[in-house]
Amino acid sequence: MAEKGMNRNAQRSRRLLKEAFMELLAEKPYESITVSDVARKADLNRGTFYAHFDNVDDLMRSVMADTADTISEFLSQAVESGFLEDPLPVLTQVGEYLDQNRELTRKLVESRSIESFVFALESRFREWVQQRIPVNTQQEKKACAMLTDYIAGGVLQTYRSWLVGDYPGVEIAEVNKYLSEFVRTTGKVLPELREGK
Repeated sequence: MAEKGMNRNAQRSRRLLKEAFMELLAEKPYESITVSDVARKADLNRGTFYAHFDNVDDLMRSVMADTADTISEFLSQAVESGFLEDPLPVLTQVGEYLDQNRELTRKLVESRSIESFVFALESRFREWVQQRIPVNTQQEKKACAMLTDYIAGGVLQTYRSWLVGDYPGVEIAEVNKYLSEFVRTTGKVLPELREGK
């Protein structure tokens, strides 16, 4: 359901339900959140919930889509060329978003029920990286596909590890600094791959 076509009350209700759901995610496991929990937290009735979402899974999908859209928007606003030469501006935007929404994004990546979210986010990021690497031959296309899988998988797994606390005491700026160096170094391999070395 597109929010742009809704009246203000409907938009407000959806926003309140999403905010309540995100607050609940910080308090308890996703699997134990009920429609009643969300409606109560949003100070709305169950009927209002069902006017906008089929169930808690539907609400979760909507929240995940919002998160993925926000990150995709950062990517689309990023400088169109030179990601491999200077990935820091893009990584900084994505990292800051994850940091500001750390509790939500940590819950999203921890929950087994939403592996599809992580997969969708990785697919979007992989596609975005691939669009920024020019390819001319079949050999370059193969090399580019492998390189983008490597970069997207590595970047997102590093963020995931940071979110769940695998790097205690490390701030997101430091994570981005390292990732930026890793991506730049990896990007230097592409010319050799193109030449078939």
